[in-house]
Amino acid sequence: MQPTITEAPVTPEHSVSVPARPPAGPKLESLKRASQKVLGHDDFLDIFQVSRRGGLALIRHHGELKVFKFIGCRADWKKRWARLIGWNPARRAVNMSRALSDAGISVCEVEDHGTVSLTDAPKAVWTISRYVENGRTLRQLKEELQPGRRSPQHAVIERLFADGMRLLRRIHDAGFEHRDYHAGNLLVTPADEPCLERGDCELRLVDLETVMQRGVGNLRRARDVRRYLENFVEPEDYAAVIDRALEYYAPGDAVQQSGIRSTRRMQGLLRKKGARWDGA
Repeated sequence: MQPTITEAPVTPEHSVSVPARPPAGPKLESLKRASQKVLGHDDFLDIFQVSRRGGLALIRHHGELKVFKFIGCRADWKKRWARLIGWNPARRAVNMSRALSDAGISVCEVEDHGTVSLTDAPKAVWTISRYVENGRTLRQLKEELQPGRRSPQHAVIERLFADGMRLLRRIHDAGFEHRDYHAGNLLVTPADEPCLERGDCELRLVDLETVMQRGVGNLRRARDVRRYLENFVEPEDYAAVIDRALEYYAPGDAVQQSGIRSTRRMQGLLRKKGARWDGA
């Protein structure tokens, strides 16, 4: 279990507890090389996540704690081709950071961005975002509070799971589609034990380059709901979990729930999990 970071606002006389680093691998190495090129070091205080497209790490930048993100853009062909014709995911993250904040959605504001060329990622980009004191991603908390169990059995995780669905509804109602909404992209703040037990914490978005500002119908809502569920739960009865999740998402709104259930995305998720709704 990684220790929770609990510190006062950063000044030169304060220090941060450094969690144990995950095992080295090619994904982590790319993140480290990007940090060395951009920041001149890879002294990560915490590593929030690494994926085939990049990673998120907690760093110290100009005396303050920030979130450094590396985006490789070579993991899937759509983003690779988009990058070749000039699409800049870091610039989109900046724009969406402002737009979401203006709409009242809590985000870790993107404060700086740029490009970096690595041997295995010549069109890579990076961002530096604000970090909220004592923040942990929902994925980290889930792994710590119920290791090895994907479905949210722990009371704190169940509550945060519900909060994640409610936040997703607010994002959609504000006119945004996330397209990569999952527990690794949600920063829980503050994430110390007393606040978690009381439920006195909020969720902030930390990964914004996939967000689109446009009309969000049932299909786009279903895409984000499915992404969140597939990366968070693995129950025996998936139909029941989706029903519960949609009750968090649209409490008492049978029309909205039915509209999302009826999309090919959600029906496909059920078929993938070998389940079905009665009468479906």
